Parts: sequence; C-alpha cells; structure tokens
Amino acid sequence: MGKLSLEVGVVATQPGRERDRQTGPGPGPDGGFSMIATVLSLVAVAVLVGILLGTTSHSGGNADTSVSNAPGVAQSDNLVAQQALSTALSSATAAASGSGGLGSLDPSTLSASDPSITFVSGPSTNASTVSVAVTADPSGGGGSVTLADRSSNGTCWLVWGPTGGATWYGAQTGLADCSAPSISSAPPPGPVSSSAIGWQQGGFPTA
Repeated sequence: MGKLSLEVGVVATQPGRERDRQTGPGPGPDGGFSMIATVLSLVAVAVLVGILLGTTSHSGGNADTSVSNAPGVAQSDNLVAQQALSTALSSATAAASGSGGLGSLDPSTLSASDPSITFVSGPSTNASTVSVAVTADPSGGGGSVTLADRSSNGTCWLVWGPTGGATWYGAQTGLADCSAPSISSAPPPGPVSSSAIGWQQGGFPTA
C-alpha cells in the first residue's frame, strides 16, 4: 500500500513539472529593469521629437535656414571648407613644381591637377568651390597663390602660399561670397573680423 501511494504521488507531480518546463521562470529583476529602461527611452525620444516639431512649426518658412545655420552644421561645413583648401594647396604645389612656380598657375591647370575640386578665378559661394588668385614674381622667384572658399555660415577661409615659403592661413566672417585676393608678400597677422581678413601661420584661425 505504501509503494502504491508513492507511485501515485510521483505521477501526480509530473504535470506540474511539465507546466514549469513549458512556461519557464517568471520575469526576474533584470527583465523588469530592461522594460523600464525601454519605456523611458521611448518617452525621451517622443519628447525630443515634440520639441523638434514645435521648433520647426514656429520657424515656418525659415526652417531650412535654421537647420543650415545650426552650430553643428556650420562647424562641419567649416571643416569641409578648410580641408578643401588644404587639398587645393597641395595640388597647387604639385602642379607648380613643373610649371615655373605658384605664380604661373591658373584655374584650368589646377582643375586638371585635381578634378575633385572646382577652381574658379571669380568668387566662391560654397565649401567645394575654390577661388584662385596668383601673383607672379618679377624677379623670377616663382610667385605665390591665394586660395579661398566660403562655408555656409558666411565665413571666408583662405590660404596664401609663396613658392618655397611658409603658408599663411586666414579667415573673414559675414561674407556673401569669397574672392581670393592677389598677395605679393606675406600678409600681416591679425584677428578675424567681418571687416578684414585675420591671418596667422601654423593653421586656420578661429572664426
């Protein structure tokens, strides 16, 4: 009789074990925390989207201008403009080595040297178009080249390089377009402003 009772007890407990295997353990503390974190993330995203939509609706027709002039966008465009000038100066130096110096270059020669950049003799209105001005050296020293382009926030970035000399970097703010000036000698160093080009050696100035 005792043996029979034991077997019945074993059999009776088997469905409960089967249910445990099917359903598995309940949610632990980690699962609950993950759910809370997910809900908070969704709430944060919803708040940010609401703020963005509110800002856009209030700005109306100026929405595109506000986005293009955002600090992050302007800083990125400044870096693109500076990189374009650095690349353009490297291309100019390479092209000048076989043509009698930087003062002998022109936009078409530079475009052939580096087709990835648009070189023009007139003004630049964006970061991918580089304005070019060259100055010949009457004494036969090779001359110099000035390169300029414009970022979306109206900053004009410039580099001036003489043949065999040190490079100068400049900037001027608040301009609708940028034209490279012809410079025959090293420019004087100074601060960046909306009324004058601020020049320095060693890298682009803060604008």
